[in-house]
Amino acid sequence: MELIVLIGILLALFIAEIIYYRIHALDNLHLKVEFSKNVANFGEDIELIEVAENKKRLPLPFIILKFEAPREIKFYDMMNTSTSDLLYREDMLTMKAFSKHTRRIKAQCTKRGYYVFPRVGITTSDLLLTERFTMDFNNESHLVVLPEILNTELMQMLTSVTLSELQCRRTLLTDPFTLAGIREYGPNDPMNSINWKASARTGELMVNQNASTCAQKVHIFINLEYYNTKHSTSLLEKSISLAYTYLIELAELGIPASVYTNGLDVISGAPVISETDLGSATLDERAIMLARIDLKQPAGSFVETLEKYIPATESDDFILIISPQFNGDFRPVLLDMKSRRPSLFWLMPGYKTTPDASPEAEIAPSYMRWEVRGND
Repeated sequence: MELIVLIGILLALFIAEIIYYRIHALDNLHLKVEFSKNVANFGEDIELIEVAENKKRLPLPFIILKFEAPREIKFYDMMNTSTSDLLYREDMLTMKAFSKHTRRIKAQCTKRGYYVFPRVGITTSDLLLTERFTMDFNNESHLVVLPEILNTELMQMLTSVTLSELQCRRTLLTDPFTLAGIREYGPNDPMNSINWKASARTGELMVNQNASTCAQKVHIFINLEYYNTKHSTSLLEKSISLAYTYLIELAELGIPASVYTNGLDVISGAPVISETDLGSATLDERAIMLARIDLKQPAGSFVETLEKYIPATESDDFILIISPQFNGDFRPVLLDMKSRRPSLFWLMPGYKTTPDASPEAEIAPSYMRWEVRGND
């Protein structure tokens, strides 16, 4: 009889424990997984910070912290991590009453883009490990990985072409009687522009910067239409990186620029366009705009982008077309634009096996093929 009573008591306690944990196991339980920063450079190391809190008196014998992360964020420690279309990570630990757990996971940013955690959740159980309880959490942390900064001879050549196109007109357009400021001496500055007093104060050669009667600009048009039937994106990524590196070079030279793409923003779905003059305050904003281009979405019409924005440019402005696509319907439009904008220049990224664009005679002097290592 005593044994039956004992069994009854144990059974009642077991049922009570199950019911209590069913109701309260997930109460005041919180999980947040966030990136250590919101904006990172290509190739930079960051941390994923995992914070779990049990804000109640009820202890949890174990919890499994689960989250899904983009594959482009490469963990240095792949323990408890599986890979498919995403990275799936699970970490197990015990949580006492009113306890907090923090774990930092080091990772590398291996690709440009806008990243979030698709799913963050916790699984726990009752004290007797008979049932499991799961909860997902809203997680608003995001990371923008900026495009790669290229270090190639092409950039030096492209900068040289840009300066040669602008320099001959700048002499004619510069007002020698109006001083806009003083800056460091550059290799393309004439010796008679050196400000010797400012140079003596700073210990470096400084030059007078005269105001221009008509400020010339650079306009960058990036064609992000798929360039083959496989819808490959590697050359499109190179095009975005090239445009970003070029923007940095232009900013250092003090040349205002605009950016026009037919690529779509991953959040708004709108074409990524920036007509604002380039300055130190907006370069970071443009880097983020380029980083958020979603190449999984088919780009809009590049012809429409050209026809909409090139007519608004000045005849003396330098126009750079970056397009891996070379058989598109933009070729006749490009030919027409070239007749009205003599400074228009076409740069085509391609692999060694990529056929040459064979541009028309009118465009050929303003065409350059950029051979990229690798293949699709």
